[in-house]
Amino acid sequence: MNQDQLAPTQLAGVLTPVITPLNDDRQLDIDSLERHVGHLLDAGVQGLWVNGTTGEFYGLDVEQRARVVGECVRIADLRVPVIAHVGDTSLALALEQARAARKAGATMVSVLPPYAAQFSQDEIKTHFRALAAEAGPVIAYHMPQIAGPGLTIASIVELAADGVICGAKDSSSDVLWLRQLINAAADAGVEIPAFTGGSAVSDLGYFVGAVGAMSSTANLVPRHLVAQYEAARRGDWDETRARQRQTDELMAALRLPGRTSPTAIAGIYKFLLAALGRIDGARGVAPLRDLTEDEQERLVVGVIGLIEKLDDVQPSPASV
Repeated sequence: MNQDQLAPTQLAGVLTPVITPLNDDRQLDIDSLERHVGHLLDAGVQGLWVNGTTGEFYGLDVEQRARVVGECVRIADLRVPVIAHVGDTSLALALEQARAARKAGATMVSVLPPYAAQFSQDEIKTHFRALAAEAGPVIAYHMPQIAGPGLTIASIVELAADGVICGAKDSSSDVLWLRQLINAAADAGVEIPAFTGGSAVSDLGYFVGAVGAMSSTANLVPRHLVAQYEAARRGDWDETRARQRQTDELMAALRLPGRTSPTAIAGIYKFLLAALGRIDGARGVAPLRDLTEDEQERLVVGVIGLIEKLDDVQPSPASV
C-alpha cells in the first residue's frame, strides 16, 4: 500500500496544519517533528496538512519542503493521508514544489493561487489545471489574506466538475463564502469536500456543511478538536458549541499585542509546544524574531493550563 491507495474517497475530519520544528540553525528538527506528529496521531487526527501557512512554507525552499513531506509520510506510516501545500508565486515554481512533494510521498497536494501578483480567472484556472495534470487532483486553498480573491466559487465548481479540484480549504473565516461554495457544489451535483481553516468558526463551518477542519490550533489541542468534530458528526450541536467556546477562550489567551499575523502565530505555537515538551525549540523561519521574556511569561501563565485541560478531553460542559 502507498499514500495514493491510502487517500480516502472523501476527506473528512481534523487535518492538522502541522508546524515545522526547526533547530538553532533553522533546519528541520526531525526528532521534534516525530514527537509532535506522533502526538497528533495518538490524538486521533484524520490527516496531516504540511507546508501551509502554519508550517511557514514561505521561508522554506523546495528541498526543505519536500523533506518535511517525506518525514511526515514516514512518521504517519499509512495511518492517515499527508497533504502537501505546494503553492508558490508562479506556475513553474508551484510545479517544482508539486513534483517534489509527490516524489516525497504526499497523498495529494493543496494549492494557493499564485500570490504577489494579480491574475485573471482564466489564468488561475490554467494554473490549477497544469498542477493537477502533473500531481493529480488538488485541494483549493482559499486564503485571500495572502493570495487575494483567487478562484471564484463558480471557477472552483467548474474545476471540480472537470476533476481538477478534489476539495477546498477556506482560511478566510468567511462562513458565508464557505456556505455558498457548499451550496453551489450541491446545486451542480459536484462533490467538493470543504474544510474550515478558521479556528474561530469551526462550529459554524460544521453547521453549514464542512466535512472537517484544518485549524492551526489542532497543533496545540488535537484531542479537543477531534472531539468537536465527532460531536458535530453525530449532530450534538450543544457539545459542538461548548467546545467552540473553549477554543475561543484559548485563542483569546494566545493573543499577544503586535503578534497577531499568521507568521507570528506559528512562532507562538512553537514556543508553547516547546514549553510542553512536545518539541525541542521554538525557532521560526528568518526573519521571525523570538518571543521576548515578557511574552513567554504571559503565554506560560495564561495558556499552558488551558492547553493541558483541553487536550485531556473531559466531557464538555454541555454533556455533564
